[in-house]
Order: sequence, then structure tokens, then C-alpha cells
Amino acid sequence: MTTNKIGVVDQYWKKRSLMMYYKYIDFMVQAFAADAKSLIDIGTADTQYIENFDWIPNKYALDIKNPYGSAAVKSIEIDFLDYQPEEKFDFVTCLQVLEHIPNVEEFAKKLLKISNRVLISVPYMWPEGSEDEHIHDPIDLQKVNTWMGREPSYYIIVEEPLRNTKIGKSKRLICYYQNEEISFGKALNNVEKFNRSTDMQIKDKTTTEFLINPAIEDKLQMFMDKQEDLIGLMAMEMRVMKLEKEVETKKRNNSIVKSKISQYENQLNDIKNKISIATKSQNYYQKEYNKILKSSSWRLTSPVRKLGQLLKSK
Repeated sequence: MTTNKIGVVDQYWKKRSLMMYYKYIDFMVQAFAADAKSLIDIGTADTQYIENFDWIPNKYALDIKNPYGSAAVKSIEIDFLDYQPEEKFDFVTCLQVLEHIPNVEEFAKKLLKISNRVLISVPYMWPEGSEDEHIHDPIDLQKVNTWMGREPSYYIIVEEPLRNTKIGKSKRLICYYQNEEISFGKALNNVEKFNRSTDMQIKDKTTTEFLINPAIEDKLQMFMDKQEDLIGLMAMEMRVMKLEKEVETKKRNNSIVKSKISQYENQLNDIKNKISIATKSQNYYQKEYNKILKSSSWRLTSPVRKLGQLLKSK
């Protein structure tokens, strides 16, 4: 069994890298970190999945002991709560870590302080005591919301196929957080760009070595089919969320318009009432005025009024 230069067991990683969970992680990072120039993985241990994100030039792996490192990834060995980065990272991942942390709320909230875009995962509803090193099982979305102090911008529950569901250890919860509102259309476009790039690389390879080894070509095709199904599922989920958001926006805008129309109708009714009262008052005073003009006292005092007007004109 071979290892890389800092001790990652290749066979161990190859086995874990086939997990469907990591396919979702790759999808999410492609969707939301396509423009990232820096990424740090917190609690990476001695695993190399951070190497998948080769378009990000500045990659870091942090752990309290034996963080992953390579020519492309700088390792940082320190307690995360003692770590003080000089500036925020473009993207942060923290995968299958929080379930191990005693002071988990402080740890979780610090993730949100070192970046505006954070991707985490935890075991979802694994039975209490099913893993000796897990101190927070069972974990659900509400518990994660308490730790993070907010709801995720997007989340999904991933289930591994061919796992004994009776054991209750086949699901993981993936949560993504960002400060600005998610553009699902942009996220989907990012993934499609990566997918087109991967397809071109695979086509280049199939014209050479895969023609020599049909077995490799068959395995690759199976992987591509699974990956295509996965991407299709994630894309549909994001499109659904995009449509739901558009519907909510239209409902909200419609509600605002209805509210304004209601305000205008109330103002109009108020003005109509005031006009009606003013009209009644005007009619009343007009009648009283006409009575005065027709009264005998008005006729008798007519010479006096005329004399008064004459004196004023002089």
C-alpha cells in the first residue's frame, strides 16, 4: 500500500473518494467557488480531497494535527480557535468535523468570520453512540442552525447508496452559507462550464490510452453516467429553488401592489367623504344665505347697508 509524501494512504482515499457525498461536495464547490482565488479546509485531517479544486490557486489545509499538505496545498497545524488569518478567505470548507468539536458553537461561528462563503457537512441523524468520536449525534438541521447562528443559504441531505439503512449511518447534511443572495442560475452555469471542460479532457484521453484498454473505458463510462445523473439531480434541485424564489418574489411584489391599491382606495374614500361633507355644508349655508336675502329684515336694512357702502367709498 503506497502513501503520498506526508502519509495519506492512497488506497484508503481511493475508497472514500467513490462516495456519492464527495460528488455533491465537488458540485457545490464548483457552483459557489468558481471565482475563488483562495480556499481553506478546516479539519482536513490527512485526506486529499482539496486537490480536486485545482482551479483555485491558493489552497490551505488546517488541522490541530497532521493537516494535509502537498506542492499545491499549504498545511497549517494549529487549533482553529487560536488561528488568526491576516485576511478573509474566498471560500471555506469544513467537512465531517463539527460533530467532533466540544465547543462547537464558537467553532462554527468562527467559520463564518473567516469567509463570506462557507460549506460544511455533518452526519445526518446518526444514532447517538454509533461513533465513539462523535459527541453531538444525532444531528439535524435545527441543531446546526443553533451552532451557526443562522439558517443556511442552501442545504441538501445526501444518502449513500448500498448502505444498510437500519444502521442509520447512510446520510449526511451539507449546508452552504453566503452573505449575498444566491443566484442559482449563475451557480448552474458555473457547474456546466466545469462539466464541459471535463468532457473535453476525457475525449482527448479516449483517443489515445482508452482505446488501448477497453476495461478502463468501460469503468470511465460508468463513472461518467453516474456523474451525469448526479449533476442532473443537483441542477434540477437548484432550478426548483430558483423558481420558488421567483414565485415568492412575485407574490411579495403582488402583495405590495395590493397593499398600495388598498391604501389608495382608503384615501379615495376618505376624500369622497370629505367632499360629501363639504357639499352638504355648502348646500346648508347656501340655503341659509337665500333665506337671509328673502327675509323682511334684510329688505328693511338695505338703506343702512347702502349708506355704509357710500361712506366707505368716500
